[in-house]
This record gives sequence, structure tokens and C-alpha cells, in this order.
Amino acid sequence: MANSVQDQRDKMLSLVTETRAYQKTIFKKLDKIEEHLSVQNGRINSLERSQSLIKGIGITVSLVFSALIALIKGETS
Repeated sequence: MANSVQDQRDKMLSLVTETRAYQKTIFKKLDKIEEHLSVQNGRINSLERSQSLIKGIGITVSLVFSALIALIKGETS
């Protein structure tokens, strides 16, 4: 009886050790994924900023041209 209890204990210890090894591997992979995600978020953030800048410039140019056309059209009528 004592032998089988010791065998069960050894099996459980082995299982816990394996589980911890898998857990460490999973955490390492998660860290790599988080690093990659943070790099991508930085790129997306800079692209969004440049897109907003281009939109602002486009709106401003459009507004100026509209005002000029309205001004010219108003004077000729």
C-alpha cells in the first residue's frame, strides 16, 4: 500500500512539473505576442496621425477654394 501511495505521489509531482513547464512556455509566447502587438499599435497610431493631418489639409484647401469660388461668383453676378 505504501508503495502505491508513493507511486501516485511521484506521478502527481511529475504531472505538476510538466504543467509548470508548459505554463512557462505559454507565458513566454504571450510576452512575445504582447511585444509584437505594442509595435503594431505604435505603427497604427502614427498612420492615424498622418491620415488626420492629410484630412485636415484637404478640408482646409477645399474650404479656401469654395470661398474663392463663392467670392468670384458673387462679384460677377
